[in-house]
Amino acid sequence: MVSIKFRDTCTQCGTCVATCPAAVFVQKNGQGVPEVVRKASCIACGHCAAVCPVDAVDHSKFPEGTLLPINRTAIPSCEQTMELLRSRRSVRVFSDKPVQREELVEILEAARMAPTAHNLQDVHYVVVQERATLDAITKIVVRYFSAIAKQLRNPLSRRLYRLALTKTELNGIIAMLPDFDILAEKYAAGHDPILRGAPCLILAHSVRSANFTETNAALALHNAALLAHSMGIGSFWTGYVVGACKRSRAIPDLLDIPQNHSVYAGLALGHTGVDYPKWIQRKPVEVVWR
Repeated sequence: MVSIKFRDTCTQCGTCVATCPAAVFVQKNGQGVPEVVRKASCIACGHCAAVCPVDAVDHSKFPEGTLLPINRTAIPSCEQTMELLRSRRSVRVFSDKPVQREELVEILEAARMAPTAHNLQDVHYVVVQERATLDAITKIVVRYFSAIAKQLRNPLSRRLYRLALTKTELNGIIAMLPDFDILAEKYAAGHDPILRGAPCLILAHSVRSANFTETNAALALHNAALLAHSMGIGSFWTGYVVGACKRSRAIPDLLDIPQNHSVYAGLALGHTGVDYPKWIQRKPVEVVWR
């Protein structure tokens, strides 16, 4: 159980009341020191402690040393941030330069800073750098999708898929059969069509029963990808790996991921082997203003 108290320095400004997403505080008639009325609802997001201008919130989840000042001079401008976003690309050509442990620690720190639903902070990570393990993952994924392609070309097996999947899902997989064939052909020719020779793979996993786990994982690894880009480390989303993990335990078991966890996002990383001096326009934003 959390403990929340107000120190004598409270100025009764009510900012903590306004910013709390769980309605933990009440300030009657907008006056007086706020009252803690729903302590059990606190999600320990830290809004109250972070926003208080006089450090009057005494919260047991945020002891001394956990609330740190923001260096606003280090925050990039709008123009700089936009240039970072524009210049990021999915990189699938990597140099021989290894990704150092210190670099990965920074990248995972960026992932840790991503928001999570209800502030659960429940995303876990596996970082794979051993070449033998990376090669094994590629092999598992290629075999998995090759088996699916074979099954879907069998009329009897396809009927079973119709029972297990919606029409839209089934049509989507059937449309990708040529892609599955290409994966198998490239792998048979000695290439890595899954991880593209990346020296590192980060998989994000979480308890299956938690809410918004896929969204949490995606937000975390997008943070990771952006920071990696700023460090000269390229990355791409490993959709095939995550797809293979959805209905097979081969990769989770290989990596000792708990039985009650699922893999929800993956990022292959490495120092970029090519330079992209130009960014490319995307389709216009489709928006309805109300």
